[in-house]
Amino acid sequence: MISRTRYTKILAVTGTGLLILHTGYYGFQLEQPWWQYLIFLLFMFISELNAVQFNNTYLSMEFGFIYAALFIFGFIPAAVMKALSTLLSQAYIRYRNGNLRENLDVVCFNVGQYMVSFFGGAGVYILLKRGGLSEVFAQVLGIFMYFILNNLLVEFYISFGTRDYTFRKWLKSLEADLTTYTISVPGGLLTVQLYRHFGYYLHFPYVGFFAALLGFAPYFLMVYIYKLYMGLIATNRELTALYDVAATMTSTLNTQEVLEIIFDSAKSVAPWDTISLFVYQQDALVPLMYEGFYSDSIKDFRLKPGEGITGSTLLRGRGEIVNNCKKDPRFRQIPGLPLNTKSIMSVSMINNNDIIGAITLTSNKKNAYNNKHLKIMSILANQAAVAISNARLFDRTSKLAVTDSLTKLYNHRYIYEELESMVSRVKNSGGMFSLIIIDIDHFKSYNDRYGHLVGDSILKKLAEVLRDNVRNNDIVGRYGGEEFVIILPDTSGAEAYAIAERIREVVESTEFAQTDTGKKIFITISAGVASCPDDALTVKELVRKADQALLFGAKQKGRNRVVEFRKLN
Repeated sequence: MISRTRYTKILAVTGTGLLILHTGYYGFQLEQPWWQYLIFLLFMFISELNAVQFNNTYLSMEFGFIYAALFIFGFIPAAVMKALSTLLSQAYIRYRNGNLRENLDVVCFNVGQYMVSFFGGAGVYILLKRGGLSEVFAQVLGIFMYFILNNLLVEFYISFGTRDYTFRKWLKSLEADLTTYTISVPGGLLTVQLYRHFGYYLHFPYVGFFAALLGFAPYFLMVYIYKLYMGLIATNRELTALYDVAATMTSTLNTQEVLEIIFDSAKSVAPWDTISLFVYQQDALVPLMYEGFYSDSIKDFRLKPGEGITGSTLLRGRGEIVNNCKKDPRFRQIPGLPLNTKSIMSVSMINNNDIIGAITLTSNKKNAYNNKHLKIMSILANQAAVAISNARLFDRTSKLAVTDSLTKLYNHRYIYEELESMVSRVKNSGGMFSLIIIDIDHFKSYNDRYGHLVGDSILKKLAEVLRDNVRNNDIVGRYGGEEFVIILPDTSGAEAYAIAERIREVVESTEFAQTDTGKKIFITISAGVASCPDDALTVKELVRKADQALLFGAKQKGRNRVVEFRKLN
């Protein structure tokens, strides 16, 4: 599979190669004074510097200048100016953030992907014009090609290291970038029309060019308004994130759903290049959800309280910002974390002194986080801790309601509910499942001879053996007393018989307890098997037939055996 590093190199080489090939073929001629090119290049540079952040991507108004340059200066000069403006602006931004050396490949990638998009869009326009299509349609389709290529190449780059990147997320990014084109395309059109109109009707030198520059005045005003608008959207996202987590506390008590909402909300609060949600399990922080890491090896990473910047927040009980993490002695290089990471913000999730987990964001920029980010993230983390605690409490309570206290298997009530559900599913949608009822042979004699403590140990050990010898989606329960049941989805009677027979053999050879004198205790089991729909189409009938196979088959024929109902007679 292609890596992110290889992908950036391919795009950088491809884009640069396209620029060199076209320049060599068509030539580069300065038909206007050099200072006009320089002014346009400066405007392009400024537009790149004023890109608006949206989640962990950036939206730029650069297209208006590319469009204007294309029709004012020509095909090749516009491409060269765009390549130079991207190279200079991207290099300057990373120099200012102190990570130019680590991000040279990203700078070259941006130049390359812009060139691929430019030549793709311009190529479509030229081919359609030569094919006789009208100017308007040729331009619309050329712009559309540039827009799609530009977003597709960038989004594919972002998708590396993202665990749950979806087509829907790409459409959301397209929608956001489309808003910039509603401003930049009209701005470019206005500039070109002013240039052509005044340049054609008035013969004063350079009047068309200066008229075009005046056309940028409303364009810059719209860019400024757009930045204010996006600032309001960012604030709204922050408030929405807090509201979503607060609403989660009353809308759902499913732990997984709660964690997913918290993670999605955290992604909207502050800029990030990586984000991870840790949960506290077995005395360590375990990364449960994460994005932005260049490999999946973080899933095996563990942090003890007090270890690293994230672990320190658990002991401090409050969040922390480190805007130059490489100089912090607590910084630990998490597997998959970009090597050029500069800033970290981490907040702990603690509820009533119980450690729930932590949320950590990192950025490749210095000073990426401020007190506003920390305050909002801390509020979100506090709400999240309460929501997760409530969900976990509900999970434990729900499990107790359907779990046998001794064996920790499902109880009689849950088994019947599951049987009713599976019979209904077979009737409505088809399929099959089987039921095994298991009974410990002569169990009363063990209780009478060795006492109830040994009897309880045998029951618990058998529950463990049954769990270890079925599939993850099979359901094991304690039916009552010394009887157990196993529900096997999508399993025929013959297959269930083979599984029950294998379990019987394992039980027969397993030591289940020891007496006070050290005597080893072994047991045997008997089992009856029935399946739905072959043997029964109601829960009552299915249980009755499995019972008959157990009692009149396995028990009456000497015990320590498995009998399938269909072979009872």
